[in-house]
Amino acid sequence: MKKPKMRWSLTIGVAIALTCFWKTGNLLGADRAILTPGVGFSNGAAGFGGQAKLFFVPNLGLETDILWTPQICGNCTLSQSTVTENLFYWINPVRFLSLYLSGGAGAAFYDLARPVSMSAILPVFDIGFGAVFWPGKHVGLEVENRLFFPEGGGLDSNPSGSLNSDRLFLGISIPL
Repeated sequence: MKKPKMRWSLTIGVAIALTCFWKTGNLLGADRAILTPGVGFSNGAAGFGGQAKLFFVPNLGLETDILWTPQICGNCTLSQSTVTENLFYWINPVRFLSLYLSGGAGAAFYDLARPVSMSAILPVFDIGFGAVFWPGKHVGLEVENRLFFPEGGGLDSNPSGSLNSDRLFLGISIPL
């Protein structure tokens, strides 16, 4: 019996995987839109917000992410609000689990109340990855980790790099 060449095996394997990922994107309402209200934990402080995902094709779409978090620093009172637009890539490796990667840009609104009072609006870039567990067809439990990188000036002689944040987001996903 003739052994298949590695190149053909790899090509067929990639084609099967891409077909499966393309078809599984249609499960659980993921070919339209998903709304996810939830809570976020940024540098130890809890905040609230949500996400709206709109699919262009079954595995690719645009996401709007909005979150407000108070007191994201240890020795000051600082609130952070972020509004970002992101592209995301979504796969469903099994029926009850969806995984995604996202990245984009937007604006971060910082309001410092202590030790001095000042505020700033800075451009921000973000990248993230997440998972949605689907216990039912019309509701999912989402967990996401997202990193934010503000650019530009800063606050109170702190460069924007010191305002980088790592956010854990927990939400309830509702396909529309």
